[in-house]
Amino acid sequence: MIDAAVSSCSRIVRRHSYRRLLLPQRVGPLQGVREPNLISCVLLFFLLLCAPSISWCQQTTGPGGPSLGQLPLTGGQGTLYLSQFANPALLGALYMTPTFPYTGIYPLYPTGSTPIIANEGILAGPVRLHPFMGVAEMYTDNVFRTNSKRSDFFTTLAPGIQAQLPFGRHTFVADYRTNLQFYHRTPSNNVQDQTASGLFHFDLASGLRLDFQGEHKLGHDPRGTAVDLLNVEVNKWTTNGFTGTAQYQGGVIGMALTAQTLRWDYLNNNQGIIRDRLSNYAGLRFSGNAFPNTSALLDFAVTQQIYDQNKNLDNAIYTISTGAHWEATGVTSGEILIGYQFIKFTNAQVNQPPPFLSAYSRDEDSAGNLFVMGKLYWIPLSGLTVTLQPYRTIQQTVVAGTTFFTATGVNLMAVRELTTRVDLTANFGYERDEFSTPAGATANTPARSDTIKNVAVGLNYRAVKWVGIGLQYVFEDRGSNVSQFNYQANTAMVSVQAFF
Repeated sequence: MIDAAVSSCSRIVRRHSYRRLLLPQRVGPLQGVREPNLISCVLLFFLLLCAPSISWCQQTTGPGGPSLGQLPLTGGQGTLYLSQFANPALLGALYMTPTFPYTGIYPLYPTGSTPIIANEGILAGPVRLHPFMGVAEMYTDNVFRTNSKRSDFFTTLAPGIQAQLPFGRHTFVADYRTNLQFYHRTPSNNVQDQTASGLFHFDLASGLRLDFQGEHKLGHDPRGTAVDLLNVEVNKWTTNGFTGTAQYQGGVIGMALTAQTLRWDYLNNNQGIIRDRLSNYAGLRFSGNAFPNTSALLDFAVTQQIYDQNKNLDNAIYTISTGAHWEATGVTSGEILIGYQFIKFTNAQVNQPPPFLSAYSRDEDSAGNLFVMGKLYWIPLSGLTVTLQPYRTIQQTVVAGTTFFTATGVNLMAVRELTTRVDLTANFGYERDEFSTPAGATANTPARSDTIKNVAVGLNYRAVKWVGIGLQYVFEDRGSNVSQFNYQANTAMVSVQAFF
């Protein structure tokens, strides 16, 4: 489901990509208050334990950077989970997940691709180690992302490590990273997100590249997303998946084949009966050099969802798209795909048993829509990088009464290098979500429609080669014709990260 991820070191200090039913019990008065201890001494332990590396490493974000075929667009080519803001290839510390100076936003959803850290790290025999530790303190004035605001402070600890073992031209990578969040006054929001993955990367002499990855993830549905049910406790889940990718680039023609299987198991809020499922993905890409710096692209993909019990939602989404990847000049590059996406529900509509599954029925067996996915880079001035990401894609939802929605949006980001140690970042996102008509709806029951906007500004400072400090402010606004989903939120963050 994911094309292979590529990580590289930029020769200039530029920030890398900043990574976003139940008939619910509504958020009500809290039954208690709990303050967590701030474990900042863990950061000092990492600083004392490890020696610094010699480089300031991040994924490149300008011309020559990764293409769409190389970036994990949360879930894979042609699939964005929930909205742009849950997409780690996009920007802004949204949904109360902090942005760290080196590793960006923790990947909230399964990616199937581990970014291979490119800097020197710490050698331990044949193994190269890259430990990292982040600490962030955040404040939000709307912790539950509802139209009735409640504020809170919360602390995030993010220890992690990557180990790389080269053997010949090939590499084995073991990666572990976390997002441990402790809320001061609303402990029902506490999460202990963790991701453990193992990747075998084979670089064959024939030009064929193979990647095989297994991943286990403990995660949650972020507040404010399309699958947040406004419960007191956030939805929590585990996934176990395997992803295989084969890529070949000849002199003129290239091809990439990706397959993934992913098992979802939900842990609370009675979501298991509704959402436990097996997800399968297969994607095939052909590329051909049309001009010296431009390649034509043709993509085919299918994503299948097989639910354990909620059989009215079983479906497959088919996508065909074409476009181009170019690096025509020294100041522009990009990739764009435009095509058609078609969702087909597998089973005939049936009346499912109450109390939960009976809320999931449908009036249509299929639907289609325009598909767009793009990532465009521009460097108008020395030290200024502008990134534009348009998209339009079908997403499945688990809000009772609807079966899918179409997300159309754009994300605009600018990174300005103020000095060799300081970057200023700005981000604007806009998205329109159009939900399918509820089963049995009349003209007096309009389908749900959401408009999502965000603005984020931040400052990143490299204190030394292996320690970075980040500041960020984010404004979020969701307007909906279903009033319970309206909200506005302001979030401020300060973070410190050590990275080797």
